[in-house]
Amino acid sequence: MKLFFQLKTNLSFIVSALILILINYLFTGIALLNTFGYEFAAVNGLLFVIIAGLFTLNKIQKAEFDLIKILKYLLVFYFLPLIITLINSLLTMFCSFWDGMLFYLLISLPSLLLGFSLALLIDFYFKKLKRSVFIFIILLLALIPVIEIYFYPQIYFYSPLIGFFPGNIYDEGLSPDLKLFWHQIVVLFFCIAVILLIYRRPKILLEKRNSFLSGVIFLFILFQFLSPFLGFSTSFYKLDNTLDKTIETDNFILHYDKLTEQEAEYISVSQEYYHYILTDYLKVNPARKINVYVFNNSEQKKHLFGAGNADVTKPWQYAVYLSAESWDNTLKHELVHIFSAEFGTGIFKLAAGFNPALIEGVAKAVEGVSYDYELIDFTALAYNHNYRLNIIPLFSGFNFFRSNAALGYTYSGAFIKYLIDKYDINKVKEFYATNDFESVFNKKLEDEKKLFEQYLSVLPGIAGKEMADYYFGRLSIIQKVCPRYISDRITEAYNYLAKGDLNKAEKLFTEVNSKSINYSALIGLSEVYHKKKETYKAIKLLSDGNLKKFSDSPYEYLLMLRLGDLNALNDLYPISGIIYQKIIESNPSFNLVSLSKQRLKLLDKDLLKTYLEGNDSLKYKILVNLNNDSLDYNLIPSILNLSKSMSINYKQVLKNFNKTFIIDNLESSYAVYKLSEFMMANRDYANARKYSALALRYKNGNPFYFAIKQNFNKTTWFFNNADSLINKNITDTTDVIN
Repeated sequence: MKLFFQLKTNLSFIVSALILILINYLFTGIALLNTFGYEFAAVNGLLFVIIAGLFTLNKIQKAEFDLIKILKYLLVFYFLPLIITLINSLLTMFCSFWDGMLFYLLISLPSLLLGFSLALLIDFYFKKLKRSVFIFIILLLALIPVIEIYFYPQIYFYSPLIGFFPGNIYDEGLSPDLKLFWHQIVVLFFCIAVILLIYRRPKILLEKRNSFLSGVIFLFILFQFLSPFLGFSTSFYKLDNTLDKTIETDNFILHYDKLTEQEAEYISVSQEYYHYILTDYLKVNPARKINVYVFNNSEQKKHLFGAGNADVTKPWQYAVYLSAESWDNTLKHELVHIFSAEFGTGIFKLAAGFNPALIEGVAKAVEGVSYDYELIDFTALAYNHNYRLNIIPLFSGFNFFRSNAALGYTYSGAFIKYLIDKYDINKVKEFYATNDFESVFNKKLEDEKKLFEQYLSVLPGIAGKEMADYYFGRLSIIQKVCPRYISDRITEAYNYLAKGDLNKAEKLFTEVNSKSINYSALIGLSEVYHKKKETYKAIKLLSDGNLKKFSDSPYEYLLMLRLGDLNALNDLYPISGIIYQKIIESNPSFNLVSLSKQRLKLLDKDLLKTYLEGNDSLKYKILVNLNNDSLDYNLIPSILNLSKSMSINYKQVLKNFNKTFIIDNLESSYAVYKLSEFMMANRDYANARKYSALALRYKNGNPFYFAIKQNFNKTTWFFNNADSLINKNITDTTDVIN
């Protein structure tokens, strides 16, 4: 009987503990949550707020309030998930015990005390509906990040409920930092202050209860107001003062910081060009002028915006957020998201049901290309080499994020493009607005899926399985081992490598590979060995079974190229030649084949080792001299890339190509296409159009023909409109090439 009474008295504790145990047991089978790291700490933090608050209110309601006893119960709650995850990690694998422990301390402990302190505060001020008030406050706290993301530029947020949300799944690197530490110190200070005041000074608080409550509300509002200045959020005021240079055109305001005048003008004209073609294609016109923010680099973008490695659009803000290093590849795609706001739904102006496959599929379909290949051909490459995604689950819920990004974007985009071509753009816009396939197209999705797959199966192949492996043989973040820890440590290791601290870099690269063999870590470690004059070790590292571990993935061929280079650096030229030839025969990607042919030419001229050991200036000189001897189309893209990285005078670069171009194969067509892009970026619109037209001469069997045609249309528009848009005299370099 006594035992029954004790169980009844502790029923809320037992139920709460069992809930925590059950949920955390389920976490051991869920990707990311089964790792002792950020996601585990954040989700348990949210659980702790709710469970600690409701448990405390239950104890107070039953007149069982004993501060020390309740804190002991809460301590048990705190350790239950920790014990479960530590046991699971011992049975499977630790990513980083110390990272996990820091996240758990910084996030979960303040969350636990927040739930407890809120319960005390609610009990102090309310006689009825205490649980309802508690749930309302939790919902209010959860709503604040949504409001920030809606009205502010950022996609990251700090919250007392979960500590911190980094922004999106494409930035894998994440470790505890000082900003998170100080945010959680503020939360802890608030919690401890409330607990001590209510426990030790209840009479004074009763006398000044209204003043105390007003003070709490005031401090909360003040904290939210100061949040951008403290670094916990990014307001438009803060962003506009960082990216403080602007160019305003008819439909856009470009915000930037360190772009050159020429780069900024090129982006501005490109924006207007895409506005022109998207208005015609999508039959809509954005209701407002579009703001485009271009960050200097991924680091600045991650700090201010929250996604360093992904360019993002907020359609409801009519704002696009790009990096200077990637805008040229993503601007059109991101602007489609802005245009789709005109037929999107809800306050976020997105696809109905927030369907990510629809959101990204429409943008990818209108973009039309992937890696310069026409999208539908690129998708057929995947489908016909067994990289397949089932369209039905892909367009259901959030399954889009379960696949690797390359396949998800490719299939969703190709299917939408197929629907546009078959039914017209207006039907697809209606589908976007309703997310109801059957009512819009009067056909079951299953039936259309079969027709789509039949269509893919009969398309001519642009290449073989090796190319499919190269582009699609990747894992999504939820399939990777310790993605947060590994990405963070690799970044740290490369920083040490750049500083010349080879021992620390070697230690970190080795540590990463002990968790899971990683391509970036292998490349980094091979470079450490080479810099230590131990190139033979680097060759052994990539040769001893590690290369085979990357079969059927892009990293297999990238490692082969690196292995060929290492053999050349170690004077083993016959071996390096064999490796380059194997890459050419496998044809994993046009660029890798081109680089391999380039290396074989350097090898033939006895210049390969000098080239590989040289800086950019020497590499540029070697390639230019080779090209001057005889025009080699495989060298041209590399010459252009090196000239851009070194900011070589445009006219000086063009002198290297003052020859007659004969466009009779894929290499020549592609090289001239890239030369045309280079000319356009340098305001030479007449030559850009001329050479883009030249690239179109090779048509049959040209997998880049669609991209080249898009480029020709762009150069023609630039030729006719760019000068008037910028309203400046652009240097005429038409006579440089005859």
